[in-house]
Amino acid sequence: MIDARSINILIPLFIGLGLLFAGLKFITKRKKLLTNGIEVEGVIFGFESSSGSTSGVAYPVIRFVTKEGLWITESANIGLPQFLLKQGQQVKVVYNPAKPKEFIYKTSVDFSKIGYFIVVGGILLFIAGIWFAYKYLTK
Repeated sequence: MIDARSINILIPLFIGLGLLFAGLKFITKRKKLLTNGIEVEGVIFGFESSSGSTSGVAYPVIRFVTKEGLWITESANIGLPQFLLKQGQQVKVVYNPAKPKEFIYKTSVDFSKIGYFIVVGGILLFIAGIWFAYKYLTK
């Protein structure tokens, strides 16, 4: 049976691992798109917020035209506080030529290092979980 102390150990371990893998996936995808992708101009067409969210984070709906002339209007999978973005704002879009709906956007504010912060946060939580485990097991 799992007691409250065990849960206090498992929560930071699993959240830390989740953040670590999410951050690494974000970094890998971004690097792949920047290396192999095509950069075009895009515009913030609107915003979608996550259901029930009151955090002020919005997922911009970005519209751009591929080099082949295909219009893409898709919600970005990375959201930012809405005060940083405005509807109609021009952004740089880097998309995967094989799957144009797979893209990243660049604004005047550089958020390219966010994946590294996620990885560091994951590592710190994982270390906290190990520390809690050590304290629990040495009692």
